[in-house]
Amino acid sequence: MRGLSARAPDPEKRLKYVRFVHIYAALSDAERERYQQDYPEETATMVSFQTRFEQIGEQRGEAAMLLRLLERRFGAVSEQQGERIRNADADTLLAWSDRILTAADINEVLH
Repeated sequence: MRGLSARAPDPEKRLKYVRFVHIYAALSDAERERYQQDYPEETATMVSFQTRFEQIGEQRGEAAMLLRLLERRFGAVSEQQGERIRNADADTLLAWSDRILTAADINEVLH
C-alpha cells in the first residue's frame, strides 16, 4: 500500500488530509484503528505535526494576551518589544506574565 508521504510530500497537505480523515470522515473506532494500522508512519507524523501546530497556536495566544496586558498596564509596546514577545518561547512568556503583576515598567517585565 502506497503511503500518504509518497502521495503528498508537502507536510501541510498531509496534515490537511489527516485532519479531513479525523474530522469529516467520521470513522468508527474500528475504521480509525484500521487507518492507523494501514498508515502507521503517516499517523505518527501527523500526530507530531498536529502537536507542534497546537503548541504554536497556544504560544501565539499567550503572546497576544501578554501584549494586551502590557498595553493596558504600561501603554504602547514598541515594535521591537512586540516582536520579542511574539518570538519568545512558552517558558519565557510564562515568566514575563508573572512579572507583569509586580513590575514597575515594561522593561522590568522583559528583563
